[in-house]
Amino acid sequence: MSTILQIFWQSLTLSFEEIRAAKLRSFLSLLGISIGILCIISVRTAVGSLEMNIQSSLASFGNDIVYVQKWPWIWADGNDYPWWKYLNRPSSNRRELEQLQEKLKGAEASSILYFAGNANVIAGDNVAQGAKILGASYEYNRIKEMDFTQGRYFTPAESNNAQSVALIGATVAETLFPGRSVIEGQQIKIRGVKMTVIGVLKKEGSDLFGFSLDNNVIVPFTFMSMFVNMNDLGNDPLLAIIPKKNVPIEELKYEIKGAMRSIRRLSPYEEDNFAVNQVSVFTEGIASIFSIINIAGLFIGGFSIFVGAFGIANIMFVAVKERTYIIGIKKAIGAKKVYILLEFLLEAVVLCVFGGLMGLLMVLGLFQVLQYFVTHVFESDFQFHITVFNVTLGISISIFVGILAGFIPAWFAANMRPVDAIRST
Repeated sequence: MSTILQIFWQSLTLSFEEIRAAKLRSFLSLLGISIGILCIISVRTAVGSLEMNIQSSLASFGNDIVYVQKWPWIWADGNDYPWWKYLNRPSSNRRELEQLQEKLKGAEASSILYFAGNANVIAGDNVAQGAKILGASYEYNRIKEMDFTQGRYFTPAESNNAQSVALIGATVAETLFPGRSVIEGQQIKIRGVKMTVIGVLKKEGSDLFGFSLDNNVIVPFTFMSMFVNMNDLGNDPLLAIIPKKNVPIEELKYEIKGAMRSIRRLSPYEEDNFAVNQVSVFTEGIASIFSIINIAGLFIGGFSIFVGAFGIANIMFVAVKERTYIIGIKKAIGAKKVYILLEFLLEAVVLCVFGGLMGLLMVLGLFQVLQYFVTHVFESDFQFHITVFNVTLGISISIFVGILAGFIPAWFAANMRPVDAIRST
């Protein structure tokens, strides 16, 4: 063990002496490895960060929520998109929600939701332009977690009896009631209809898709018909359903399909006239796309590393040539082949790891600069994540390239005849 450590220390010393003795040649050779590591880890970091931010944003819609509605989020008919078929499907309604609540044994909570688009919300002389209006039934707070800075959620009576009450997001509250400490009980108006604020939601911040409840006004679904045409053909209310703790999501989806077919009295020969959607259809598709991008980044960086490997091999052949006499002396006094082999192999690995570390430092610097611009210039919540796996991958690639590039020169040195090596001078 002590012999191997001695060889390693000697190889490390010789590597730095080689770099110092031929600075430009060593730098250009290591640069290929550094750029290759920079390309591979940068692509993986950028793609991985984008995927993590998208997955986090999609998670805000609920990975464990099943949505029943007219339109499928992804259709399986290839290029043939029968939009007319989906448009003519019946819309989900409260009656179906109530029947589902009676039939479903695996559901923890369910709610009907309707996103009514953007509207101007008025309070006195202040106007919150482009606020998103959401109508929801009573159990929505069990599906979407909501924290309040003031007030409360709807009561069952308010939700079921079309009471003119509303919950407002933090951004809407700041716009309509600047500087006001007590907002609960204040009046707001949407499309000429007055309602009372009973709750103010805690600020969430935007996700990658810009979705949050900060710019939302939430009203009881039964009350929404006071200022929204609920009979429009293009309407597509959602039935949002979450499973009980130990019920698999796929089991709940099958139960929902059976219950909906029963509620809509579809015969066994009729196809579904509703869609059962889940956020996972996007997350799975995104994962496959990003895996392809990662492979492409690996190939791009691989070419640079390939060139760098030739540079390292060249350095090692030069090192073998320069130390031929020393190799002959070592072998003449009894040095085994394996020690000579290890000496030059470890030297190649050390050189490559040094180049890999340079590449990783470049990655860290690059993403520190990018994070600053994204956070402070573009004012985005997007976060870059340099994972331990990517750092380990960069070092592992460097070690592999070092072994690959150094093996032939090391093998050549290990198999020299002592007499020929000494006479080479």
